[in-house]
Amino acid sequence: MEIELMGHKTRQQFMIRAIPALIAAAFAGTAATAHAAGEALEEVIITAQKRSENLQDVPISVMSFDAKALEKKGVITLSDINDGSVPGLSLAPYPGSSEIFFPTFRGVTTNSSFIANPNPIAVHVNGVYQSQLVGLNNPAADLERIEVLKGPQGVMSGRNATGGALNIYTAKPDLSAFGFKQQITLAQREQFISKTTVNVPVTENLAVKIAYVHSSRDNEGIRNSAPNGVKFGEREADAWRFDLRWKPANNVTVDYGYDYSKSEGYDTPPQCLRAAPSYLALATYDARSATFVNGCRTDRQDSLYGPSGIQKNRNQAEGHALNIEWEASPTLTVRSITGYRKVDTSNQYNYGAYVGGLDARADSYPLTITDPLNVNGGASIQLGSPAKLYNEAWSQEFQFLGDVSKTFKYTAGVFFASEKGNQHSGPNLGMNLTGGGGASNVDFIMVDNKGIHSSKLDSWAVFGQLNWTPDILEQKLEIVPGIRFTKDHRRVVGYNTGWTTGYITMPTGASSAMLLAAPFSIAAPGVGFASAAAERRYSQTTPALSLNYHVNKGVMTYLKLSKGFTAGGFDQVSGGASAAGFVKGFDPETIKSVELGMKGEFMDRRLRTNMALFQSKFDNEQKSVFNGIAGWATQNVGGSTYKGFEFDLTARVTDDLRASFSYATLSHHYDKWIDPSTQTDVTNRRKLIVPKNDATLTLDYRFPNLGLPGKLDGSLTFSHRGATSTPINFDASPNIEQESTVPSFSVVNARLALSRIKVGPGANGDLTVALWGKNLADKKYLVMSNPGWTSAWSGNWGEPRTYGLDLIYQY
Repeated sequence: MEIELMGHKTRQQFMIRAIPALIAAAFAGTAATAHAAGEALEEVIITAQKRSENLQDVPISVMSFDAKALEKKGVITLSDINDGSVPGLSLAPYPGSSEIFFPTFRGVTTNSSFIANPNPIAVHVNGVYQSQLVGLNNPAADLERIEVLKGPQGVMSGRNATGGALNIYTAKPDLSAFGFKQQITLAQREQFISKTTVNVPVTENLAVKIAYVHSSRDNEGIRNSAPNGVKFGEREADAWRFDLRWKPANNVTVDYGYDYSKSEGYDTPPQCLRAAPSYLALATYDARSATFVNGCRTDRQDSLYGPSGIQKNRNQAEGHALNIEWEASPTLTVRSITGYRKVDTSNQYNYGAYVGGLDARADSYPLTITDPLNVNGGASIQLGSPAKLYNEAWSQEFQFLGDVSKTFKYTAGVFFASEKGNQHSGPNLGMNLTGGGGASNVDFIMVDNKGIHSSKLDSWAVFGQLNWTPDILEQKLEIVPGIRFTKDHRRVVGYNTGWTTGYITMPTGASSAMLLAAPFSIAAPGVGFASAAAERRYSQTTPALSLNYHVNKGVMTYLKLSKGFTAGGFDQVSGGASAAGFVKGFDPETIKSVELGMKGEFMDRRLRTNMALFQSKFDNEQKSVFNGIAGWATQNVGGSTYKGFEFDLTARVTDDLRASFSYATLSHHYDKWIDPSTQTDVTNRRKLIVPKNDATLTLDYRFPNLGLPGKLDGSLTFSHRGATSTPINFDASPNIEQESTVPSFSVVNARLALSRIKVGPGANGDLTVALWGKNLADKKYLVMSNPGWTSAWSGNWGEPRTYGLDLIYQY
């Protein structure tokens, strides 16, 4: 299948535009019956504003998935929701390593996974902020709810929430009854999942819960064709969770949680879709370059050539969380949230595997360069070191939730956080120009070696939000002002000695070569540094104001003004770098957003429609840009504007049929882009492609009584994601737009489950047997597209068609 880049297919356009009309028609045809039946949609409770509230009363565009929905979707890691089913959200794999996320909310995306680079998407687990992208794809045990908050969340989520926030919650122990749940999942490619939870009430005031998840798979559908090569996509992961709930008094609840997760395996590397132009000339006289050029193909390959004998990726995370809630009075609740998290990861990377060889390389795989000719004093050079990150973070938050009267509430808090860590990548093979030494089988090699010796961050914040219903307009108007002040202090010691020296070599084996000449400098003066210390302080005030008007009991409209910011940082740079550029760092970016929304429930709460129209403007925007000396660094470039519309509909068409539809459209333009290396305005030479049409339709149907031993339910989901890109620099290459863009794609998933089968002692146990399929049409689609060093264009493919079976027992 050739990759289709520009535009949407006519059939896809028709389907997306027709879906809302089809739902409306179906609902209209059954409205009278539905109204008579009277079974309403369930209330959705979220905690986006630090307190439990009905989704319909919160002036934020939110999608919430409860435990049942997550079970139906087969979610145990965040990557499981990266199938287009959440419009406006992408959790693509980071270029070169699928264990790291490259998240995007409403078109706002991250710049890098470096430890001193903040991420504009805030992730919280049980209220504890997760500062690192690395390790977030480990499985989570006993998920209760995931909330996707779209748009700036500068007051409640704080810094680094310009795109939005992900709030993840795990289930708490139940004081009232013993519980046991076991799930076994079997699927193609030897996928196996086992999830176990046990809840034990110890006393009437104390309960504990233990949860364990094991998952494994043999591959992801792409084979390694190298002799004795590692299995692409092989992965094994375990996650443990221990929770304790103690109620020493009726008005005090203490929740403690400990979690540990570890995953090991091999990535399926991104596929080289097009070789870098420099290899075209080399291919005229070097057979390996010709193999590389011919082995880079734009259709999905069933096999790629990869390494053997490399270390497995290893991602380990563990954390402690202590949540104490004290209902000091009927009008005041005080909370303490204490968190500690440690992340320790080691990941191989490859920027583009191809068919037929492993010579044209840009990766972390081993390569030993010997010096038998004594041109370098006889010293060998050892390349091949996984990218490693270690980080420890501690945080403390105090919250005060008050209800002064029926018309006046407040939420206030203070937040402290401290973290320290380090990150290393290299020395690795930055680029191997096969034949680049001027003759066949004579290569030119450049080395990549960068990292952070130490990174420390101290942060504190105070925040507050009021909810006031004045005695006007029949008390239908609610005024919600909020404000947060944040102060950060970041200290780093970094290095980048890569891309400074050239090596002329001849291959002597699959992972070995010999020097043919003395290494020589290829860098301009000042490029490359072994150690540079830097320190910066940042502070920012982020206000918000929401005017909520309750038209009636079931309909609320709102106008929200908000500001968010992503903290500044330091970038050790992908490519050549100078100490001066590193020490300078980059400043915080800010975003101001205005959002007009409506949340409504109709027909006795059998129809729920939520919509939001928004505009967001960035100032001092952070982007990864060419730094003028052969490297890419995060710098402040100017500003841009995002405009969009989001629509969510849920309808209980009949008592047995439920339809859910979500849609998002987005537009973007750069207002100003100043090239930091030349100080010239290049706005008209920059572009960002954002999804024009993201949509998801889900139909859930309960079959009539067919004489089966349980209840039979079916679910069918169609998801479409529009084309999206990383920032496009038209000066980089003639094909840069194609090389930076993930084309649109559509996926169909389905599940058929027979549940409530009574088994076990006293018929108190329920058994569920479910058959499911993902990507039923077996679409070949990209989830990440990236220009690189050896590969002018590489990409990661989405999951192929997969069938599986769930067996779930609950007592």
